[in-house]
Amino acid sequence: MRTKQNVSESIHICLISDQPIANLLPLLLERPRQVIFLVSPEMKAQAERLKKLVQPRGIMVTIKKIPSAYDFKAIINVCEEIEKEAEATNADLVLNVTGGTKIAALATFQSFYFNNRRIIYLDTTHNQLLQLAPEITSFPVQENLIKVHDYLVAYGMNPHVNPAAIANRRPQLQNLVRLLIDNEDLLSRLNAAIGRQGKKPQYINISLNELGEGAEKLGEILEGCSVATKTGSAGLNIPSHDKIFFCQGGWLEEYVYWMVKELSLNGLDLAMNVSVEWDGQGKRPTENEFDVLFTHSNRLHLISCKASNPERETATGSRATEALNELDTLADRAGGLFGRAILVSARRLSDFDRERAKKMKIKLVDGREVLRLKEHLQTWLYPGKTT
Repeated sequence: MRTKQNVSESIHICLISDQPIANLLPLLLERPRQVIFLVSPEMKAQAERLKKLVQPRGIMVTIKKIPSAYDFKAIINVCEEIEKEAEATNADLVLNVTGGTKIAALATFQSFYFNNRRIIYLDTTHNQLLQLAPEITSFPVQENLIKVHDYLVAYGMNPHVNPAAIANRRPQLQNLVRLLIDNEDLLSRLNAAIGRQGKKPQYINISLNELGEGAEKLGEILEGCSVATKTGSAGLNIPSHDKIFFCQGGWLEEYVYWMVKELSLNGLDLAMNVSVEWDGQGKRPTENEFDVLFTHSNRLHLISCKASNPERETATGSRATEALNELDTLADRAGGLFGRAILVSARRLSDFDRERAKKMKIKLVDGREVLRLKEHLQTWLYPGKTT
């Protein structure tokens, strides 16, 4: 086995593909002094994203162009050039064969294997780094080394983490969740009352009488959450946009955030209300917002939170159908092959949407099961493990 000192003096060779974690994680694990990216024309932007993440960590980045990821002979020629340069400087080369096309992987493997170079492969499924040559061995990947910000940057996003992210759990949050989950009619009336105030109001006043049964208790709990104040005998004032957002569904996001945090996952990096701009072409970049994101075991986990009526019709189907489609797309674009997604809905979804979630491999926690969210998260992260 190589020592950390030997590894740190090495030069990694990486095949750049649209799955950047396969290259990023081994670089964070082994911290070589230099990395050479083999880049086809289609992967130029992806190489620049990785360079932006790797170079500030003290790893020198060199980009070697290959004419095509499917040109076996051309890739062999580039590998031979790298070998000649390494021999002249007595450099220690390490090939990461995880990324790239099968043609590129075969060409590089053949070239460096017969030159007795070290070859590694990232097995993300089992959280280990495999060494394929010169001898076969494996190393467990125990640390969570990729933060939410870096994961998003690697997949072409410019993330903005909400600076007003909660520092402390609201003392009445659990009571609010239980009240609104157990009383769907009250939740509907609350959402409707806020919705009638127009788009993005700076403050609102609601009559407790229009909220019906459970309103008095709701008013007390919202006061306890420091988001509303009772006015007179039957009024409720919500004084700011942020507090209105909390009352209209932000309460569910905060609850999910704290349930994840309470799992005490090793190396957890957790964020809420993360807005992103995609770095693609166009005058106006595509924008999205993620409710709750976290990295664990170097995978990105996306949680979408919905407190509105899932069966309400939209231009593209029900809100639940729309939410599932959006989450499926974002999980693929932001998390790649190893991203995972879960939808948390304050109300139960229809059997049709439940089946769609299953086919999309999106974990679903809805209705009263939200009160058992912590247990569901544990089984989601550790399937088959009994607690």
